[in-house]
Amino acid sequence: MDTRLIPTQRMQASPIARAACLVYGMLLLYSGLSPWSGWRDLGIDAWAYLTAPAPHYITTFDLVANVLAYMPFGALIVLAVHPRLRGLAAIALAALGGMFLSGSIEAVQTYLPTRIASNIDLLTNSLGALSGAIIAAPLASTLIDRGRLADWRRRWFERHATAVLMAVAAWPLVQIYPASMLFGNGELRLALEPVIEALGGHWWMFDADSFGPAEFVLAEAFVVAASVLAAGLALSSVMRPSAPRYRLLIALLCVALAAKSLANAVQFGPDRALAWLTPGAAGGLALGLLSLGAASGGRRVLQARLALVALVALMLAVNVVPNNPYHLAQMQEWRQGRLLNFNALAHWLAMLWPPALTVGLLSFTPEHS
Repeated sequence: MDTRLIPTQRMQASPIARAACLVYGMLLLYSGLSPWSGWRDLGIDAWAYLTAPAPHYITTFDLVANVLAYMPFGALIVLAVHPRLRGLAAIALAALGGMFLSGSIEAVQTYLPTRIASNIDLLTNSLGALSGAIIAAPLASTLIDRGRLADWRRRWFERHATAVLMAVAAWPLVQIYPASMLFGNGELRLALEPVIEALGGHWWMFDADSFGPAEFVLAEAFVVAASVLAAGLALSSVMRPSAPRYRLLIALLCVALAAKSLANAVQFGPDRALAWLTPGAAGGLALGLLSLGAASGGRRVLQARLALVALVALMLAVNVVPNNPYHLAQMQEWRQGRLLNFNALAHWLAMLWPPALTVGLLSFTPEHS
């Protein structure tokens, strides 16, 4: 019997692909206009860069980075418009979408003192979007309609869990930014600095003099355990009974730790890849895994609520614990170089991950409690 999925009426759009396309486009916009400050008008037309001479300094790194940055965007557009548009039509739309986004960002960069609008950037970004679309077009039906990933999505997760799954999938990525504690995401002190100063300064923070090595170890253990519980229970709360619950939870944690190790190796050198493995982190991982194993077997509504409690605890902890002097010394060795704008984006993601997961959990109601 031929079980291939041919009838059009059985083809379905992918909410995850559409959400991922929107989020990735917003990330490209943010990184393209970072640092979002110092705006000025020099009297130059925003579109003058289209006919301007090529920049004098063009490196292979910049060209490759521009292409690679837009390849996922082109691929996601193709997946997002499936099955309404397929084949050449989807590729053409993805190429135009990448060109429009890149062209608009380059035009706005005319008013940023730290950015240079470039037609070469527009060309390479557009090429990246086109390349990603060409790669994704033949795979769209396999991935969304009849592929193993689509089958896992339908069998393992609830239908309306897109927002939660997107936030959980981003958890390993937000570990790229070097936070003061392992999994210490959600630090909003700098972003809220004007409000804090208006309220009388840092009266709500612990005094740095009262924190010694033992206090920092306990604080990191608490933060790690809270983050593991938040991400793990959020994922568990959207799983169906047929899902391999514990294997998925362990895989999520392993990917997050691998991402952290790789980021450390790139940012501080290969010898610092496991610098995150402190006594506090080890204790927090043990506590978090034990708590997750016990709580993930309960009702899914309760799992979602406990994940929200863990998120609140995480955000409170990372914002009231003073900066670790060891971490400040380590940051002196951080050489951002050409990845300055990427690191600014990573910092933004690390700050907003807990609120994003909170919104996802609040918008999801399990079909079977």
